[in-house]
Amino acid sequence: MIQWKSYLPHIRSILEKFSEDARNIECFNKKDHSFVELNKKQNEKLIAIFETFGTPQENESVEEFLYFCIHHEIPYLYVTGEISNIVKELLTLLAAEQKYIDISSVNDYFVQIEYRLSCEYYHQFLRKLAVKNHLRLSHLSYLIEKHLMIHYQHHLEWMLVLISELEGTPREGSNCELDHTKCSFGQWLHNPTLPYITNTSHFADIQNLHIVLHGLADTVLQKHKSSKLDHKIMIQLMQRLDYTSLEIGNEIAIINDMLIIGEYTKDPLTGLLGRRLFDKIVMGQIEIAKATESDSSMIMCDLDNFKSINDQFGHLAGDEVIKNFAALLQKTLRKSDFIFRFGGEEFLILLPCTNHYEAFVLAQKLCDLAASEKIPYQNETLSYTVSIGVHGIDTKELSFVTKATIEQYVKIVDSKLYLAKQNGKNRVE
Repeated sequence: MIQWKSYLPHIRSILEKFSEDARNIECFNKKDHSFVELNKKQNEKLIAIFETFGTPQENESVEEFLYFCIHHEIPYLYVTGEISNIVKELLTLLAAEQKYIDISSVNDYFVQIEYRLSCEYYHQFLRKLAVKNHLRLSHLSYLIEKHLMIHYQHHLEWMLVLISELEGTPREGSNCELDHTKCSFGQWLHNPTLPYITNTSHFADIQNLHIVLHGLADTVLQKHKSSKLDHKIMIQLMQRLDYTSLEIGNEIAIINDMLIIGEYTKDPLTGLLGRRLFDKIVMGQIEIAKATESDSSMIMCDLDNFKSINDQFGHLAGDEVIKNFAALLQKTLRKSDFIFRFGGEEFLILLPCTNHYEAFVLAQKLCDLAASEKIPYQNETLSYTVSIGVHGIDTKELSFVTKATIEQYVKIVDSKLYLAKQNGKNRVE
């Protein structure tokens, strides 16, 4: 039997070097001392396996190490990287010492540990994925008007049935329907209640994604029944399946937005959404963003020196400027973006599936386009500029969406607009 104690100093050295290399990688926060302390404790748990090897305490040490890694959510690839490094160095040492019998036993031993590790991580992944889908469903349940999102709700329920089967706890009377035309969501896709939405590119994307999703589900269930289950492959397949599921959610949310915008009454001058609908629509959209784990952003625009246009050319000229900017917004933005006339010359835009950087780039484009506009009016040519504030909405830590939440978002984006005004107007902040 291999004498592990003689190799412990070398194993500690390997772990220390691996940890040091990891801390030098940009993805780790070097100021976060909690990771350093956590990593030290994890290494001690791993070393305990070597210290108790061949003793009655060995299995307990392995269990404690596995529990520690899972409980503290240490990345799977990080843990397997550590173990692989140790095995590689040990096998090199044993070969140099010509201990060929030990090489096979060491390799077999760590193959078993890695299998147990991958099994634990796989089941943890499934548990977390089930929680995610329950949370997505809960956010959809808060919607006062679900519209097309009711079909995404049915899809999420299908996802939970699939996860239950993989966890070995199938729901009574429920089987995961693998035919993409026969699941509840698939039946709607092939018989939509609103035929005109089938002409959109987003609907075609949903159909294709749904076929891919069911193909992945079929593969996953086939592998699940295999006598030699590769948990690493299962995790990768389920990650792809979950990503595809979220893509479906994002695409159906876009069609849903277009439907909502078409239904609501508009501001008579501009044809845009009115302020009285703002809270209702935005609260619903943030819940959808939570359910689909997508980004959202707000843009607030205010026409510069608008009072002087009214004073110099009259209120009808001011109306022409407002209509011109409203038309520019409609022409430049997507049909799924929510454009509100928020005040006299103030506009607020909610951009679904858009992060802060993307929103800022778009805002700058709007600013530049507005500055280049020339509006014939009677015997004059009107021109104007716009100041814009941008706020990227972070919903990751948000549990509930309330009116106060929306008011806070508006306050933030309004402060950015104020900053743009203070810094010289005709700019984005």
